[in-house]
Amino acid sequence: MKLYLDGGWLDVPHVAEVADRNNISFIAIIGKRQIGKTYGVLKYMLDFDKRFIYLRSVMAEMEMLKKNVGNPFDAIKDYKGRVIFDSATQYTANIVRLDKQDEETEVKTNIGLLASLSSIGRVRGINGREFKEIVFDEFIPESHLLKVKNGGDAFLNMYTTIAGNRELENEKPLRVWLLANSNNLDSDILKALNLTEVVERMSLHGEESRILKDRGIMVILPDSEKITQARKNTALYKAIDADSKFAKMAYGNEFSYNDFTDVVACPLSEFNPLIKIGKIVIHLHKSNKTLYVTEAAKFKARHEYGETEHYINKLQKDFPELKAAFLKGRMRFQSMTVKNLFLDYLDLL
Repeated sequence: MKLYLDGGWLDVPHVAEVADRNNISFIAIIGKRQIGKTYGVLKYMLDFDKRFIYLRSVMAEMEMLKKNVGNPFDAIKDYKGRVIFDSATQYTANIVRLDKQDEETEVKTNIGLLASLSSIGRVRGINGREFKEIVFDEFIPESHLLKVKNGGDAFLNMYTTIAGNRELENEKPLRVWLLANSNNLDSDILKALNLTEVVERMSLHGEESRILKDRGIMVILPDSEKITQARKNTALYKAIDADSKFAKMAYGNEFSYNDFTDVVACPLSEFNPLIKIGKIVIHLHKSNKTLYVTEAAKFKARHEYGETEHYINKLQKDFPELKAAFLKGRMRFQSMTVKNLFLDYLDLL
């Protein structure tokens, strides 16, 4: 699939064309910083006259945008009118195009809605059917930013509300563009869409795009070499350590804020299943104290726990040594997906 324009920037219109041909409703684009993810998708919304919602995670992000501080539309210079956020309410703002009629007169045209995932559920009377697309920017928050509690459920509820019954009435499904830097695989949204392991495998194998046609999902991990090479001459790249976590994320498209050192393949024949908790099984090595965590699959374990808070608390009470085993480096994990589930169950995230 052709991903880039001649200059190395992301070719969003072509991505949208491929998505249309394959009936894709969810497009996740996760990659290096500043390769045209947000710019390209928002420009596509404007150029093709889409009615859309521009979504951020939390209200603090939205509050800044409501004041037009850090307005992402300012970077789009060749559009027919200036785009601002206007008519703000407590939980939303309109996205408005200003068309200059003469030196003193500007006409406002409402082209979309600004909202946040944490607050959109509180909006009453919203007509979701008028919106054809959602652009969820920075859906994987940077490490220093707040996350939405139960973000996966919040996302699914938001989609259900905005989508309404359009598909039951033979209308096209609501499309969501999920945009993020490659900060962290531990994303509630990726979990909700069952994409964590897909993204992990793509990243490990250097795969830039994958279409899950039966699920209506497209995943893109853009790694534009032209932009990367150009950025190596910038002031920041020269100033920082090329092996730093930030550099690997921003310029190398690596999930550098995830520690993969204990994610290895181990021969299961050397282990016995000891504990099953939710979606994972913890295996004990037959001859030493090493623990290996895998997907639950069809394993039967000596101790089995459900995924509710009650069972997770019971697990932590019954096996306090699990935290110590992890901190002492005695644990191995089948995948980062499995590791994040373990850390979540043990309150180690």
